Amino acid sequence: MGSCFFLFPKTPYPGAKVKKAKFMVPAAANRLIEDPLSAFPAATVACFDPTTGDLPRRNLDEGHTVAYLEKLAAAGAPALLIGASTGHGHVRTVHELEHWFRVAARAKRGGTVLTALLRPEDGPEINFRQANILADDGYVAAFVRPGNDLSPGAKLDDVVANMRPAVEAIADASLAVGLYSIPDVSGLPLAPDAAALLVAGPGGERIVAIKVTEADYDTSTLRFLSDPRLAHLKIVQGWDPHLTRALREGPQHDAQGRQRCGVTSGPMSFAVFQYLHILAAANQNDWDEVSHAQAAVNSLFAAMQDDPRKFADLQLAKYLMGLGHPLTGEIEKDQYERVLTALQQLPRAADRDRLARSLNLMEDGPFAATLRSFYI
Repeated sequence: MGSCFFLFPKTPYPGAKVKKAKFMVPAAANRLIEDPLSAFPAATVACFDPTTGDLPRRNLDEGHTVAYLEKLAAAGAPALLIGASTGHGHVRTVHELEHWFRVAARAKRGGTVLTALLRPEDGPEINFRQANILADDGYVAAFVRPGNDLSPGAKLDDVVANMRPAVEAIADASLAVGLYSIPDVSGLPLAPDAAALLVAGPGGERIVAIKVTEADYDTSTLRFLSDPRLAHLKIVQGWDPHLTRALREGPQHDAQGRQRCGVTSGPMSFAVFQYLHILAAANQNDWDEVSHAQAAVNSLFAAMQDDPRKFADLQLAKYLMGLGHPLTGEIEKDQYERVLTALQQLPRAADRDRLARSLNLMEDGPFAATLRSFYI
């Protein structure tokens, strides 16, 4: 990824054990910090967690994890996110999460950027250790959300204090930092005021983006885009049905007309070719095509969604791709049949083709033949 230089992390909290860093920080991390709006990847796949074994708790399938990430990179995904809720990162133990970070780093990705998500509820010492693991293994950035250990009545200062040690840990490892609002997982949303305080505090100079996964665009994404204290940051849309609006309105929130919005998508984990098509159409300002193509994804998303106010359980698609059952659950026939029916009923053959090819990315799953039948 270009030239690198050695950096040594500072101690981010009293009593932390300082590790003499061996890692080389990719130049890409510094480019992100220098110019987030131009350098931040246009799209990031929130990746699945290929699994093997049996209940009560399955194991990470190391071979399929590496192969899956390599296929996403070869397909053209600009960036990959490890540890997100798409891959049930929020329910993994600390050991399981660190193992996933290390296995993912083995993938040959070419120019595809590798990023991760840290959890404040794990505590400052673990956040510090994991930030060093990420830096050692060539990750470029790490995101942090409000911890799920916050009480429902937590105040602004409580949220900032909860997230700050993880922000500092990532910054002290010389990685780029991202903030993340996903109340379906954390319980509390991240408010623009909290983000602004984190940007103004220690480590805030390395914050490059804010990912927003909330059901109401106007009370979430739009507020971040409209806040002048955050005008230099990429606002990354994470609730996929809002994608078209975010990409269309993003340049309106920059004085130079640059694209303020990016995409970090769970559905892109099973729809990579469709999302690359959507991004290409957006670059051409072909908003009719963006809307039609996104509507096809939304149909599959809705087929995985039990509650329209909650993010879909995308593990259904993971199973269809041949990447295993959920970590602690089992996919039933009626669940995956809903998704296949939604795919079959899409009105446009080109959408069916791109989505079927995406779901059949591994080409060795139990539904490979069924998915090939949707190809043009």
